[in-house]
Amino acid sequence: MKPFTLTLLRTLGHFWAGLQGAELHPNALVHGFPRITHKGNGRIRIGLGATLNVARWSNPLNDSRGMRLHAGPDAEIIFADHAGASTSRIIAFSSIHIGEHSLIGAGSLICDSDMHEVPLGSSAPVKTAPIRIGKHVFIGANCTILKGVTIGDGAVIGAASVVTRNIPPGVLAAGNPASIIRKLLSSGE
Repeated sequence: MKPFTLTLLRTLGHFWAGLQGAELHPNALVHGFPRITHKGNGRIRIGLGATLNVARWSNPLNDSRGMRLHAGPDAEIIFADHAGASTSRIIAFSSIHIGEHSLIGAGSLICDSDMHEVPLGSSAPVKTAPIRIGKHVFIGANCTILKGVTIGDGAVIGAASVVTRNIPPGVLAAGNPASIIRKLLSSGE
């Protein structure tokens, strides 16, 4: 893609995200047009050099589902500096924090809520719990990260995994539910 066209598309994406209420660092990159909603005091913050890959040209794995970021009342979604995500759905009713230099693969779902009472139809309150993704984490395509999970610094989550419990730093985890496969080398694997 020609530099002028790329700059124009990034500028339009950045403007679009800001128009929908996201708080973007001036150097955040937005490739395409994410769907961003927030209720009440809900906040969505995109840090320095953080990247949202929404358009198909920005990642071959991006699909027609697009990207959706939603922060409920008093909830927050934070992309720390240089974090990034491709066409994912990130839904917060409490808090979702994506650490510095962490990457979220296309088609992933990160949701800090059950979204309805359990069991369905009961008078039980809907459960929510914050999600924390550490620094330098890589989450493969089509993963699901559920409420209350913390993923430690430097962890790698294999594609199509469902993370239902905490993952320690520096490990490779995969599966449904995700379990630790092995410890990663400290030099980065």
